[in-house]
Amino acid sequence: MMNKEISIENALAAIVRLLEGTRAEWVLGGSAGLMLRGLPLRDKPNDIDLYADDEDYDLIYERLKPYASDTKELSECGNYRSILSHFVIEGIPVELVGGFVVRSEGSRYITEVRKLLKPYSEQFVVKNGQEELYVPVVPLAHELWFNKLRQREDRLQLIVDHYIKEESLHEAARLLLEQRNVFTLETKKQMNQRLSGKQAGAAK
Repeated sequence: MMNKEISIENALAAIVRLLEGTRAEWVLGGSAGLMLRGLPLRDKPNDIDLYADDEDYDLIYERLKPYASDTKELSECGNYRSILSHFVIEGIPVELVGGFVVRSEGSRYITEVRKLLKPYSEQFVVKNGQEELYVPVVPLAHELWFNKLRQREDRLQLIVDHYIKEESLHEAARLLLEQRNVFTLETKKQMNQRLSGKQAGAAK
């Protein structure tokens, strides 16, 4: 394992310990989550993305506050809305994202940690020395739609390839996510084509 991956795991282990005992729910997303899944990312993760609902944000923020590099703020930039704050833990930049909303070409996706992302999360082990800790990683359905809406084709194809290997494990979360959010018919059609293999390896 490369040093960057070890550093990411050490930071995740520290986060798990810091958040132990809190009532707040959180999940790991982004490239660090994909790394734990074993996806062959072109670039190794440089940071950690944590997601929470608005109502859980302050509890998590207070636990991580000794490592804060700024204060929390509401960010409404272009197609995105979220509460953001940043930390440095074990030398790794960490972003805490609350109440994340993505809008794109008529579609709208709201991250719901308590109702969807945490119940359908997958637990992955991180090690810090001899210690093993479990990190809740967002369901792959989140990464599918998140990267589709932000047009990250390079990452989306990796996720699609991984998704269809074990589609039965991921399908329930995807269907619920699609029911609870707003996606245009054309966007849903494109996603279904990708997952059926009709566009495997091809650009959108």
